[in-house]
Amino acid sequence: MDNAFKKLSSANSSVILEGLNEIENEISNGVPEEKLPIMLDAVTSLFYIDAFDRPDLAAVLKKAMETVAKMGAVAVPLVLEKVIDADIKAELNFGRACGLMDENAIQPLMDVLSSKDSSDKIAFALYALGKIQSPKIVAVLPLILEKVNSPQKECEDTAVRALGKICENMNPDDVNTDFRESMFNALISKLSHGNDVIRSKAIRNLGKLIRFGFANDIQTKEIMTKVKQAMGLDENRQLDPAFLVRREAQEILDLA
Repeated sequence: MDNAFKKLSSANSSVILEGLNEIENEISNGVPEEKLPIMLDAVTSLFYIDAFDRPDLAAVLKKAMETVAKMGAVAVPLVLEKVIDADIKAELNFGRACGLMDENAIQPLMDVLSSKDSSDKIAFALYALGKIQSPKIVAVLPLILEKVNSPQKECEDTAVRALGKICENMNPDDVNTDFRESMFNALISKLSHGNDVIRSKAIRNLGKLIRFGFANDIQTKEIMTKVKQAMGLDENRQLDPAFLVRREAQEILDLA
């Protein structure tokens, strides 16, 4: 492993990829629990690469996330320790790596939402859960709905985003009428929020309720009414002041 770790320190993308492939092969053979922290530490050091400054290392960054994902849900507690001190680009990459894991990563991330952890950790878990592509993500819906009304802005913002993201992966038949109504009401309530970004995410996700089959006919009609209001197309002609919100509303109109 030392040779593989040394390759991760190279400035050459092909050499780094060789090291990652060697580590991935080791993972596929089964990693002893005591070796996992040092392996994760080495691979996630690559999460601090800025692909904008180093486009030649974009493939390395992608491979590093895939390698962490192959470590599986057992790596989630270690990831949660590391994100505390991570910068923003690394934090996003940690979240994407968790999102590439299978449904086994859902429970340890859900446990964070039910804990007394810091708002930063909770926001991270919400972001990562929104990235998991499995219909079993429906299990986290009650906790996400709870966090939508969090007093911490970062958690509120990320929960609103996650609510829409999980719609892309849940089966509507797995969500009962009461929860669908709660999803609808939660997002509608955010359309009067003072924060432009939260309003834009709310209107985008209301569009997802329609697109992915979570809104009934009455809800769909109300959503379209709110969309037209945001665009200033109702009788009051008072459009939403934020172009970001109007852009999301226009996209829903274009798809109607």
